[in-house]
Amino acid sequence: MTEPRHEAHERASWAELFFDLVLVFAVTQAAHVAVAGQSWGAVGQTVLLLAIMWWSWVGTTLSVHGVEDSNRQRIFLFACGLCMFVIAIAAPHAFIGQALPLMLAGAHLVLRLLLWAEMQRKRAFSQTGAFTNWVNPFTVTVVAAVILVVAAIAPAGAARNALWIVAVALAFGGPALLARRLESVQFGAMHLPERFATFVIIALGETVASVGSEAAEAHLGVLSWVAVVLIFVLGCGLWWLYFAYGFSAVEHSLRTNQVRGAVVRDVLSYGHVLLVIGLVLVAVGARTMVEHPTETAHGANGFLLPMGATLYVSTFLFTRWRMFGAATVGRFVAAVVLAILTVASPLLPEIATLSAVTAVLVGLNAWEYWVVSTGRPLLLMSRAGSR
Repeated sequence: MTEPRHEAHERASWAELFFDLVLVFAVTQAAHVAVAGQSWGAVGQTVLLLAIMWWSWVGTTLSVHGVEDSNRQRIFLFACGLCMFVIAIAAPHAFIGQALPLMLAGAHLVLRLLLWAEMQRKRAFSQTGAFTNWVNPFTVTVVAAVILVVAAIAPAGAARNALWIVAVALAFGGPALLARRLESVQFGAMHLPERFATFVIIALGETVASVGSEAAEAHLGVLSWVAVVLIFVLGCGLWWLYFAYGFSAVEHSLRTNQVRGAVVRDVLSYGHVLLVIGLVLVAVGARTMVEHPTETAHGANGFLLPMGATLYVSTFLFTRWRMFGAATVGRFVAAVVLAILTVASPLLPEIATLSAVTAVLVGLNAWEYWVVSTGRPLLLMSRAGSR
């Protein structure tokens, strides 16, 4: 039998969604490092793990973008999914011992080689010349993956952490250093926004899963149940900020921008990783608030919920500036208030901090809904205009 002919898909394929299921597990595993560590060092390690998971997911998404949904592509995605599955299993022990760190680094290197080979096969960078077809952001990530293998061999502690930081910085710096390589790459306006929005949903789901698992295992008091309800409302507010207006703005920008590679790099790749990190920090901090709602913030995890919310809202200022040249006043004010709440959180019971953060996000969404629904111009940082 011959394989049926498919056209290049504009929506996520079922194989891509199966790959995303592995990401759900991977994000949970990364968050577990911060939950178990209860320290700023553990939070930093969670961010590093999320960074390589994110960049691997971005590479996989770009490698299958604009190609037909064939059996070959499905097998390729399954191979990438297996590598990510191994990474996720080893993630909680990435900075301890040597066997599991080596397993993680080896799986990551295989994944990066698969992605590099696929982009070479597609000749995605061929329009920039023969040399630049070989030297591109995907080549840089292979080098970064080799550094992670060296990190796994290095003694646990400062040396390993430093190598991880170098590897992540190199991987993220590749698209910025080789920006011209992205100008000739063709990007669609439908498939990519949907894929990146899917990762935002995965990160939002971590809040529900983290708090839900804690609530299911513990005997909660009245205030803890109040915290559970507030956290769910907070999650709805975070969802609304992105999907009510932000998602359509990304689609519009990608459709109308003459250099789509700049939007893919700055808004989708760089901007969305900050959104995801912010959401995961909220998830870790929310679990702490359910456990100890009447206590004041102590340890790193007590700060994470307002800090994550601040990062999440602040990122919209950057992404909107990169897309349209100006950030909205409403989100700027909300980010400032959330930053103040982060600084003040050691002085407040955690239930009070949670209530205040939830109120800020609900208020911001209500304000934006009122402005848009009444047809008023949305105030911008540098000029007045409409969304």
